[in-house]
Amino acid sequence: MLEYLQQIVVLAAVAQEQHFTRAAERLGISKSQVSKQVRYLEDRLGVQLVQRNTRSVSLTEVGSRYAEYGSQLIATLDEAEAMVAGYRNEVTGKLKIGVAQSFGNTLMTRHFAKFRQAYPDLNLNINLFDHRPNLVEEGYDCWVAIHEHPPEGMVARKLADCQFKLVAAPCYLEARGTPQQLSELRHHDCITYQSRERRYDKWPFVKSGNEQVVHVSGQYTINNAPAVLEAVKAGLGIAYLATYLINEEIEKGELVELLPEWQPCLELPIYIVYPRRKHLAPKVREFVDFMLHEVGDPPIWDRHHE
Repeated sequence: MLEYLQQIVVLAAVAQEQHFTRAAERLGISKSQVSKQVRYLEDRLGVQLVQRNTRSVSLTEVGSRYAEYGSQLIATLDEAEAMVAGYRNEVTGKLKIGVAQSFGNTLMTRHFAKFRQAYPDLNLNINLFDHRPNLVEEGYDCWVAIHEHPPEGMVARKLADCQFKLVAAPCYLEARGTPQQLSELRHHDCITYQSRERRYDKWPFVKSGNEQVVHVSGQYTINNAPAVLEAVKAGLGIAYLATYLINEEIEKGELVELLPEWQPCLELPIYIVYPRRKHLAPKVREFVDFMLHEVGDPPIWDRHHE
């Protein structure tokens, strides 16, 4: 029985990492041992669980479904460890955090440094991405998400709301002119954000209770918000960006706010999301409390560097 448990846990790690070497590092065993355990499991069950190639691995349909049970075993073990750690109130080990890419590239770095100073025995594993992860299957302790709809079945604590501004670089405005009305945006190069889950080419605005949505287009569609910022600074077009990305650029004169009488009103909340647990590990609890405090009032996008 113990041998079978080891095999299914190894498979779950392979499923989460999609790589034998990374699974081995996560489990603290050799790559050859990971490969052997998966092969033993396939031989015992009589089915192929993993499809291998020279660079990565992927699971077959039955392999993915079987690995889910291994993930549940790991989650149960993590909860048991959290229960014991809660008695000792220890903030140690590894904290795996997913962060919205633009957020992690800008403001989160200094917050992570401050949190790490408070808990020097804690190792932070930080992953930046814009897609919607499966926290349990991918082994995340929590996710700092900029998302309209946090995943069901998770605890989602709201941190703040993103605010936006319409901006362009002075060089773009000199070449193309400054729009005086929302309708003129249709005739400008507008840099739009598009990920595999979301596309923002319809920009909402409000003035005196009157809401208008402008369908924009341009020569640049980019799947990374900091890259949109760099493109607009280079004079490639007009952008609709979160204020936490651009406040300093506006202050320095690198960007100009456009049509300030029309308030961009896209609603993008910032959440900290984590799996629902009977016993929440102290490391997760402390990080959640820290983020609720740090990204509170005043809003994070209005804060200056400390």
